[in-house]
Amino acid sequence: MDAESSICLSDLVPALRWSRPQQVAEVLADPRLPAGWWASVGISRALGAAGIDWISERLARLCVSRWEHLPLSDLLPALQVHTVDPALPAWPEPARTIVTGLGGWSRLRRLTPGDLSSGEPEAVVAAVFHEVLSQIPAQQPAPGEGEQAGSAEQAQTGKGAEAAEAASPPAEKASPVLPLPRRETARPTHEVEVVHPSAQAGPPAAPTAPAPAPVPQQTVPAAEYPLVGLVDGLFRSFQALEQAVAIERLFAADPVSLRALAHRLGVERELLSIAQRTAEERVLQWLRSSESAPVTGHLFALNEWLGSAATEEQLIAADPAHPIEVPVLRTPLWRVLVALMHDRRFQDGWLVVGDLGSLRERTRALIANGPASRDDLAELLGRELGIRAHSAGAWLDSQPAEQGPAGPGSAPGQPPQPLPRRTPGANGHHRSGPSVPTPAGIDPTAALATLSALSGANGRSHMMRGQRPGAPSVPPPLTSSPASDPRRWQRIEVTSEHLRGEPVAVPENYAAQLGMRPGTLLSVTGPGDNAVVLVWRDRQPVFDSLQPVLMRLNARPGDQVYVTVDGYRLDAQLTS
Repeated sequence: MDAESSICLSDLVPALRWSRPQQVAEVLADPRLPAGWWASVGISRALGAAGIDWISERLARLCVSRWEHLPLSDLLPALQVHTVDPALPAWPEPARTIVTGLGGWSRLRRLTPGDLSSGEPEAVVAAVFHEVLSQIPAQQPAPGEGEQAGSAEQAQTGKGAEAAEAASPPAEKASPVLPLPRRETARPTHEVEVVHPSAQAGPPAAPTAPAPAPVPQQTVPAAEYPLVGLVDGLFRSFQALEQAVAIERLFAADPVSLRALAHRLGVERELLSIAQRTAEERVLQWLRSSESAPVTGHLFALNEWLGSAATEEQLIAADPAHPIEVPVLRTPLWRVLVALMHDRRFQDGWLVVGDLGSLRERTRALIANGPASRDDLAELLGRELGIRAHSAGAWLDSQPAEQGPAGPGSAPGQPPQPLPRRTPGANGHHRSGPSVPTPAGIDPTAALATLSALSGANGRSHMMRGQRPGAPSVPPPLTSSPASDPRRWQRIEVTSEHLRGEPVAVPENYAAQLGMRPGTLLSVTGPGDNAVVLVWRDRQPVFDSLQPVLMRLNARPGDQVYVTVDGYRLDAQLTS
């Protein structure tokens, strides 16, 4: 059974691997199977859950609509060694007649789906897949389907589901979850079928009452929400420890410490730290790949719509998929998206680019010197601060009472403390306590620059240099310098290794000052719109590479360079 589980449909049909997941999901997604099942579920289990006819027909639809230019022997390499009776006795009559007219089985293997357009291409291609897949024994979905598709759901159903499992027959002992009755139903909307059939084996039906509450949110993400399926498919490919740190730290509302998680899992803390670093690097690599295009495109559009400040409610309501739970992560999609927005963080109920206190301070200045009309003021907020029209009213209503000269959240005579950055592994919501302003203002264009750098987008300079609605005409400059505020600047002694792109170590207290902790990373936008990543590896935080920054400054070995991170931007100065 383990050998069967390791062979997925994508192993038999390689085109599934390099096709865009959202295009594949439009045809192959089904509530009986988890998101991305063609790359994660054993083919025997998939055949047992969905049936050979359904899978063959859906694959044929993909071939005709997406892969019509590929020979059938490339789409299904098993055809090169598979032999059949030339008379094709088991084939349905329309397909058999068409194949005979084309020259038989040997010629059919060399044709493309486009070559079959004169006949019934889907019927012929479906028969080809049926011929090969029929050689694979189907496995009943009782044990396998529950483990693959139901484990994430059952983690949320509470004691009611556990009580129902205790009453199940001994034949189901191998599966600790209860998705089978629902998987027999082809429609995801009949949640009532999840409850009643699973309780038929025993009298204790009362404890199942709490179970239906979370079920509607988790039953249909793969079929109806491609973004959820795409993200879920990514993290299902992670190893067990990588999944654990993603669930408990990277995308959790309240991340646990590495020490606590290591104790809970019974593993060495060092292994967990390596797993987290691997998971973070895989996420960054995925964001740079074409496979993540639907997610990065969604983030671009979402950034534009949210503007420089928006509420959590607006974020959740921005797309129907946002409140849907990503099964493997056990967290809603919107929380995952926030973790991927390296330029934003929650502060006092607002998802803000940069610092909430600084944005409010600039808002008060506009109110004091701006127009009296509320509509004109809202337009001014959009033009100067990047606050969108649909958020302007709530933003104006949320402005606190006028503060004293010392500024909000600042004690007299005390320099402003930089706020923690939002990073994977350190992404809790900062909703309580006073906000502390930083000297610089908000530059909404840097949000697009950071995401472009992470996703490997090309040709974005015209977007960053030119004007666009909602962006300030000139980004506010940094007001501090190494001489005036040495606490915020870190001195780096440039070496030849640094100029070759080697990591650059920084003190722990400097990384902690930026809101980091061991095992986290911070991505910022440096000069020239270069993405610069600060990683706290093991016990030493380092910049992965400052080569683009140093080359831009024409630094040489022995020079002293000062760097500072201001919100989501990195600035560097070369001492004379």
